Amino acid sequence: MRWYMDASVALHAVLPGGDVRARDWLDAAIQAGDPVFSSTLLHLELTRVLRREGLDPALSRPLLDRIHQVSIDDGVLRFAAAIEPHVKSLDAIHLATCALLGSGIALATHDDNMARVAASLGLDSMDPICA
Repeated sequence: MRWYMDASVALHAVLPGGDVRARDWLDAAIQAGDPVFSSTLLHLELTRVLRREGLDPALSRPLLDRIHQVSIDDGVLRFAAAIEPHVKSLDAIHLATCALLGSGIALATHDDNMARVAASLGLDSMDPICA
């Protein structure tokens, strides 16, 4: 299985006090040899939250070093803009990036709206925190 991880899961895996199930899921996926992807946007999102919380942005490095980061290009932005169900802009970029990775990928999200919009795009999703 190939996975796409959004910020709602990544933040739990990185933040002190985050839900350990997010870290456990990531560890298990990588140990099983399942590639985990995310947009380069994730680096920005993690950095901004860590700075807001007064934490060292370097706390995100171990997670970012374990996943495949996909660059944002005009195609991703066009796809994100075309998503019709309401979703926040950064979430649309994540969904577009995931969808453009092709078949055989599932979205790991802890955001109910992301899961609903993913389903409308034909993407499988799961919540590793509530699984």
